Amino acid sequence: NARAEDSEEAAKEFELELQIDPDNANAAYELGEIARKAGQLEKARQMFEGAVGRVPGFEEAQIGLGRSLAALGKPDLAVPHLQQAVALNPNNEASYYHLAQAYGALGKAAERDEALARFQRLRQKKSGTPDPVRGPDPVTPQDAGEADVR
Repeated sequence: NARAEDSEEAAKEFELELQIDPDNANAAYELGEIARKAGQLEKARQMFEGAVGRVPGFEEAQIGLGRSLAALGKPDLAVPHLQQAVALNPNNEASYYHLAQAYGALGKAAERDEALARFQRLRQKKSGTPDPVRGPDPVTPQDAGEADVR
């Protein structure tokens, strides 16, 4: 499988980068993603923890760590990392989606529903689909290209 070979080759490159620069949070993150996609959740958790430990503001690593912990059956440990990802970037729909999943696994329906609602609002905003409650955003003359340019 060419894709598996590419992942193995990439993993070797990132492992080498970590040997050269043990503080390389991006290399740790990439190794975490490769491990997560291969179903190696414990290794993924370790790599994401390393990335977050090096750079706490690394949003994608916080999400990866949260996802890995949730997949390992530890949604209680996943929630703080996913909340941190939301705090770092409140416009990333993926953070809310995974946060909703973790809350659901904990049986926290209200928190799950709130995170899911935020995920759906961001998804609709991104896709340009109007919110069913508010309707489409109004078009201003500037948006329509009819600005009065005097």
